[in-house]
Amino acid sequence: MNKSIGVTSERLGRIVEEAASEVYIFGEPDFYFRLVNRGARDNLGYNSEELSRLTPWDLKPNISRADFLRLIKPLQSGEVDRLDFDTLHQRKDGSTYNVSVKLQLFDDGDDAVFYAAIKDTTDYRRVEAALRETATRLDVILSNTTMAVFLMDERQHCVFMNRAAEKLTGFAFAETTGRPLHDVIHHTYPDGSPFPLSECAIDRAFPEQAGTQGEEVFVHKDGSFYPVAFTASPIYDSEAKVIGTVIEARDISEEKRNEEARQLLMNEVDHRARNVLSIVQSLTRLTRADDVATYKDVLAGRIGALARAQTSLASRRWEGGRLEDVVREELEALCPRDTVDTHGPEIGLSPEQVQPLSMLLHELATNANKYGACSNGGGRVSVTWTLKEGQVTLQWRETGGPTVVPPTREGFGSSLKASVVRQLGGALTRQWATDGLIVEVAFPLDPLQTPA
Repeated sequence: MNKSIGVTSERLGRIVEEAASEVYIFGEPDFYFRLVNRGARDNLGYNSEELSRLTPWDLKPNISRADFLRLIKPLQSGEVDRLDFDTLHQRKDGSTYNVSVKLQLFDDGDDAVFYAAIKDTTDYRRVEAALRETATRLDVILSNTTMAVFLMDERQHCVFMNRAAEKLTGFAFAETTGRPLHDVIHHTYPDGSPFPLSECAIDRAFPEQAGTQGEEVFVHKDGSFYPVAFTASPIYDSEAKVIGTVIEARDISEEKRNEEARQLLMNEVDHRARNVLSIVQSLTRLTRADDVATYKDVLAGRIGALARAQTSLASRRWEGGRLEDVVREELEALCPRDTVDTHGPEIGLSPEQVQPLSMLLHELATNANKYGACSNGGGRVSVTWTLKEGQVTLQWRETGGPTVVPPTREGFGSSLKASVVRQLGGALTRQWATDGLIVEVAFPLDPLQTPA
């Protein structure tokens, strides 16, 4: 029997000696190490004789003797069967490493010994710290990115939303967790009709195991609809099994508005370009003159008036113009400034009114320059306007020029005047007074334009 026990003890000794964990056995009352296996000796750098003169607290730089005695008291009193704790071990060369300790007390009545199985956790701690650092960086990135990010599990329930996603949807993560994202922010079409999950392109990324992207309309927490651009990609585990979906989304409302504005602008530019070209074509075809040089001068003048109107509109982003500016620009082009008087209230013109009024004033200024008050040194031109009950009345009066003679026939200039007045929706009257021409134009103020 004793021989058999001896063999068993020898085998147990070899098992302990070759164990993968570090094994320590020590006893009361001195707590010196009675046995330390090879793994522990190799890691610590001590031999068996050196370790036999050391105690557990000699290897633990952060635990004193008193700390250790307090630590093992629950074992000694029988309150617990085993103690599990993490600490540091210090090698003979002074370096340290992390360990996880499982400490037990074996007491047969005659001799009580402590058995400590210790695992070096330095690499584990290093990996854990690296993962924690990576997770922290990822949290910082996801929290600060302006792209909304959602994570869905295999049931397509929302298991993560970053700060941008909460801002985008109006929902806090706590309000969406455990619910299909589709049921929260994508359940209704803009017309109010139900949006079945089966028709959802975003959610198809999971069952079809393929990434998808496009545009959709989400429902905000406040009930409003807004367009988003999205990317949905399946998430795979280590066995290439789809376990969820990651969704990225961003609000494209501003882009949509800008695109609509660009399209409106393009349509407006196209419309205005066609309109200008049509006018130029009419001017070219209908302008009459006795010779080519005169024809060129007249046509250039009329096209110049058209160009000034376009420039004035462009400077105001095609939102209209001021009546005073239109009058001044056309008069300054043909009549000396010291021969001109203008007066009237601030009146805003619509884009549709600026162009015909510019052409009309150009024709009047051209006639004044060639035949009327601006053709000699003593004449003057007075342009005044009033606004009453939404009706603008503009009066052109020439004085001090050559004797006025009514025309014997209507030329293109007269036809043009009549045409632009029709465009203004107004009426024109002319008087050939003895001291100069008087023209009065009355037209309604555009309802969208108001006095400054």
